[in-house]
Amino acid sequence: MKETRAEAEQDAIVARAQRMLDAAPVILCVLDIKERRLTAHNAALASSLGCTDEELSTRGVEALSDRIHSDDLAGLAARAERVKGARDGEVFACELRARGGAGDGRTFAVRAEVFTRNEDGSAREIFLSAEDVTERKRRERERHTRDALLAALCDSAPVLMYAKDQDGAFLLASRAFEELAGAAPGGMIGKTDKDFFPPEVASISRDVDGFVRTSGAPLEAEETAPHALGDRTLYTIKFPFRGEGIPEGAVAGVSVDITRVKAAERDREAARDELIAVQQHTIRELVTPLLPIAEGVLVMPLIGFFDSARASRIVETLLQGVERHSARIAIIDITGVKAVDIQVAEMLVQSARAVGLLGAEVVLTGIQPAIAQALIALDVDLRGLVTAGTLRSGIAYALKRT
Repeated sequence: MKETRAEAEQDAIVARAQRMLDAAPVILCVLDIKERRLTAHNAALASSLGCTDEELSTRGVEALSDRIHSDDLAGLAARAERVKGARDGEVFACELRARGGAGDGRTFAVRAEVFTRNEDGSAREIFLSAEDVTERKRRERERHTRDALLAALCDSAPVLMYAKDQDGAFLLASRAFEELAGAAPGGMIGKTDKDFFPPEVASISRDVDGFVRTSGAPLEAEETAPHALGDRTLYTIKFPFRGEGIPEGAVAGVSVDITRVKAAERDREAARDELIAVQQHTIRELVTPLLPIAEGVLVMPLIGFFDSARASRIVETLLQGVERHSARIAIIDITGVKAVDIQVAEMLVQSARAVGLLGAEVVLTGIQPAIAQALIALDVDLRGLVTAGTLRSGIAYALKRT
């Protein structure tokens, strides 16, 4: 009876231990070195490799070997010999590739140590634990790829890229930015703007960084950066820099050198202003034509309506023409003028007086009856002006005088 109770208690202990093994999320097993069989294993081993408990119990090491990658299997014998000769508590670790329960390739991080020994002290059983690190390795590879891509981008991109921590120290700087600042590769990391730029530039940059950090929103602006070959104009976007492993309060920025673009814009604006000036000069000549018809005789035919600006141009053009051509008679023909108001009348009188100061005479032609009545109604003093009904008669008068 006592033996039966003892056996039941022992079975309960074994069952409890097995449940504990099965509850572990990692692979656990004990391998008998001499008999090459598994003396214990948990459920994680069977589920991870797609084995049955019967297969593991009967085939043992062979069942595991069938699932281990051939390239990794070749070195297992040498590793096993090292484990057999290990001291108590000495752990050996390695990574093994194996076929998973779903038939896909998996990577396991394996730890091995001596579990029990024979009477002569030689290793009898080995305790193995293994963790599926496939996803972790995949994430590490992806992270490594991203880091390599980012490093290549920072080295190759013809734009300025940088990131700073809350204190303004550089966490990242592209090669183009290092060249602008005159720093060696990697020489900006841990330093601030004041180590590379004038105090006023570093102060502005610090204030902008603080604004972006406080607002939590991107900021676009044009800024000027000093350079050995002359100041550079940069189009900059600064923004909060957040993510795993990035310090709290970090700010990043991307700047494009638009110095040539701005210079081209200035050239285009200058060319546009010059073209507008030429066009305005041409228009003035078209709306205030001055025609030399004989030696000493000029004709200025006027059409349309007048404002103060046009009236001033007419007087200016007339005086310049009289002086340039040494004219003695200037004929102003107003046949095409729609109406005469006080402004037009004053312009005519001013023209006559100004031309008279140059020693020439003004002949006014093309006066229509309605315009004559308007001049009388405005009580305009036309003394000093010779009038003629038509341009033809005005020209005839001028030719006789000359």
